[in-house]
Amino acid sequence: MKKILIAFGCMAFMSSCTLSHTISCTNNPVGSKVGMVKTKLFGDQDLSYETACKNGNITKVGTVETKMTNYLIFLQTKIVVTGE
Repeated sequence: MKKILIAFGCMAFMSSCTLSHTISCTNNPVGSKVGMVKTKLFGDQDLSYETACKNGNITKVGTVETKMTNYLIFLQTKIVVTGE
């Protein structure tokens, strides 16, 4: 019984659920520049499209991808912006 509980606990800690959504929000081309921002476990979190554009030096947004991964204890969100 103890081995079963340990195995179940290991599977629970290694499992995750991911939801990803890509949006083509403008008529601009996809482009070659990529900007990304993601959540941190601790500290200041500026999770915005504007920050992702600044990180990739993007002025014309082509697509936006939002990816949320739920680990057993916390949720990580990642925003990827492509454009020119």
